[in-house]
Parts: sequence; structure tokens; C-alpha cells
Amino acid sequence: MSLEVERAFELAPGQELPPLPGLGEPAAFTLEAVYYDTRHFNLTRARHVLRRRQGGSDAGWHVKLPGSDIEHRIERHAPLGKPRPPAELRELVAGPLAGQALLPVARLRTVRRQAEVRDPEGILLALVCVDDVTASSAVATQSWREAEIELAGGTPALLEELTEHLAAAGIHPAAMQAKIGRTLGSAIEADDQRRAAPQTAADVVLDYLSAQLGTLQQLEPGVLADQPDAVHRSRVATRRMRSALATFEPLFATATVRALRAELAWHAVELGVPRDAEVLRDSLLGALDSIGVAADAPQRQVIVERLNGVHATAHAELVETMATERYDRLHEALAEWLATPPVTAGASAPAVPLLHGLLDRARGRAAKRFVAALADPARLAGWHEVRKAAKAARYCAEAVQPAFGDRARDHAATWEAVTDALGELQDSVVARDAFADQAGDPVVDALLAFQVGRGKAELARGRAALETALAASL
Repeated sequence: MSLEVERAFELAPGQELPPLPGLGEPAAFTLEAVYYDTRHFNLTRARHVLRRRQGGSDAGWHVKLPGSDIEHRIERHAPLGKPRPPAELRELVAGPLAGQALLPVARLRTVRRQAEVRDPEGILLALVCVDDVTASSAVATQSWREAEIELAGGTPALLEELTEHLAAAGIHPAAMQAKIGRTLGSAIEADDQRRAAPQTAADVVLDYLSAQLGTLQQLEPGVLADQPDAVHRSRVATRRMRSALATFEPLFATATVRALRAELAWHAVELGVPRDAEVLRDSLLGALDSIGVAADAPQRQVIVERLNGVHATAHAELVETMATERYDRLHEALAEWLATPPVTAGASAPAVPLLHGLLDRARGRAAKRFVAALADPARLAGWHEVRKAAKAARYCAEAVQPAFGDRARDHAATWEAVTDALGELQDSVVARDAFADQAGDPVVDALLAFQVGRGKAELARGRAALETALAASL
């Protein structure tokens, strides 16, 4: 990390700087920068900056952290790399980020003329720039001219001396020192006004989706390294996003929602294979404990070696997919969508009545699948469909908690009881299928019988929980 000391100055359109002592001839170049922040501009509010800038001698990813005052910043760089924030820089802003998604919130194009200030021995002391800036956010596009002085070996006294030279020419420090602060000023004001007003349906859902994308971004290094629970948590966040996009589709442009859901489904499948191998391994080993199979029984080693192998192969394939352009495009599309969501006219309606109606629709779909499953209760695939609908209702109730409070949390818990029981039923089916071809072995036969009994018990528990959830009201 390095310490950056710079000061910005207001310039009128076309205004030039007066002669400054030691100032050389300027060089001209163009800078293109994309700035990243959360939906509610947590970083900018906390004087943290994260950007990807092309052009100039320091092209790459930049993080600026608060220093001792507005003119002092701690800065760290990373290579340009992919057009998504690097994990090591995300970690540096984790405090104000608070788990939310990093989104592209502003774009700046700066035509810069930069000159060096050197002492009589030729030692570089400072950089002096004149910038013509065009900045755009979701709220406004603005243009302005400013000057910057950045120390590059010189002392604070030099900065004060140069400031006095500029003041003598009627040029004074800018009221807003950071370009991104000036760019996002109207967007932050609009966000403050929106948050002070009653919540809209779209705001509730977008905050929920932002938290899920934030989870995916945060866990990406852990998923790649196969850290404990990282794949599972990423898979859950992916499912929550897909479910929320489906349930709340009427709030947004349909075509974009369905395209995102399709790509999330692709990634969910890739996450699912290594995770399912873990779940099956742990389930089978637990079942062997339940039926009293010895700790050194060869069947345990077979299960561990077989499913650990499946997991390792599947995780390697997952890592390969996460290095593809398709995966990058998915993350970029999600971040762009959240930064400028294509909301429908009805999305600005008050949150409670509209979201209540969408939750009722999700509950209704679960009820219909329950009726269909009851028509042929021995068909376990029907209960798997019930489980998927119950998950949608559960995630919907989770999403609307900011609008409904504790009653939504409690409602989500009733649906979680359904999904847990029917999830155990599905796990028992998968466990039976995994070893059905080895029937005849006494241990395998006992294991299969255990899974049958487990499945019956979990189905009964799931049916009872579903009746409770459908009878409950929000």
C-alpha cells in the first residue's frame, strides 16, 4: 500500500493554470474508469473508493482508503485482469461493504494533461493535472474541469506553496475533493430520499438480491479453494436469487429476468454436483452409525473413497467453469442488472400489499403441487416438486422480512420445516439409488432398509409441516 496526498481545485470551462515553479511540459492522455459501490453507496459514504481504470501509467484496479484527512488516502493497486473486482481488493473494503454486492455505479472519462514539478536537481516532487471530466451515474451525467496536485516526493509545504500560487490566480480548492463524490452526489441524495420514504416492493427485493450476489462475490475465493461450506453457501445464495427472480418477476422486465435465471441455473448445477457428493457421503456414514456398523467396516472406506473421488472430480470441473467467459458474463450481468434494474411501473407500489400478493401466489403453487402429490403419494418425484415450491415460498418470506418484520421471519421458519423434511426425503431417495445395484450385501441391505424407513418418516414429517405452513397466515 502507498500513501496518496493530493488536492483538487475548481476550474471554469477552458480555464488554464498559471505558471508554477518547476513545472514541466504537459503530456495528454485519456483515462476511462468504472467505479464500484453498493446499491446504497456504502463505500462512497465511508470515503472508500474502488475503481477499474484504463489509460495512464497506473492502469489497473485501485482501492483508496481513508487517511488522516480528506486529502490523504491509503492506496493499493492490482492489475487490470478481469472486469470484476479482485477478491483481495474486495477484502480491503469489507467493513463498509457489509456483505452487499459490488456494482458498477459510475463511469468517468477524463481527458488529462499532466505535468511534473521537479526541483533544480531534477528530482520529481509533484504531479500537476488539468482534467476535463465527463461522469455518469444512474441518475445524471455531468461534465466539469478541475486541476489536481499530487505529491510525488515533495513535502506538504510544497503543496501549500503551489496552492498559494493558484490562489493568487483566483483558483481555489474544490468543495468536493473526490471525483466519485461529485459524480454520485445526486444519486446518494436520491437514495436518501427513497430510503426515508415508505419502502417500495422493488426496493425490498433488490436489497435481498444484492445480499445474495454479495454472498456469491464474497465466497468465490473459498469456492475455488474448496473451503468448508463455501460451495454449499454459494449454492444456497444462487438458489435464493433464482427463486426470488421467479417469484418477483412481475416487478421487472421479463426477458432480462428469465435470461438471468437461466444462467444462474447453469451455475447452480455446477455447484450442486460436488455439494451433493458431500451430502451423500455424510448421510451414508451417519446411516451406518445408526444401524450399528463398525467404525472399521470396509463399507465405510468404500463410501468415503468413492464419494470423495466424485467430489474432487466435480469440484475440479466447477473450478474450470468459473474460469470461463460465461461465468464472468453471468456475474457482470447480475451486477449491471442490480445497478440499473429494469423495473416495471408497478414495482414502485408500496411494499406490503404487493409483496403479500406475490407471496400468496408462491404459497398457492405449493398448495397445488401438494394436491398433485397426494393424488399419487407413492410417487416420490411429486414430493420433490412440492419441495421446490415450498423453497420458493420460504425464500419469498425471507426476502420480504424488511417489509413485514418478525411475522415474515416466523412464516419463513414454517416453510423451512417443510423444505428440511422433504430435503431429507430426497436425500434418502438419492442414497437408495446410489447403492441399489449392490443389494444382497448384508450391510448394503441394512443400509437400504434404513433409508426406506427414513424416507417414510421424513415424508410424514414433511406432510405435517406443509399442512401447518399452508394454514399459517402472514
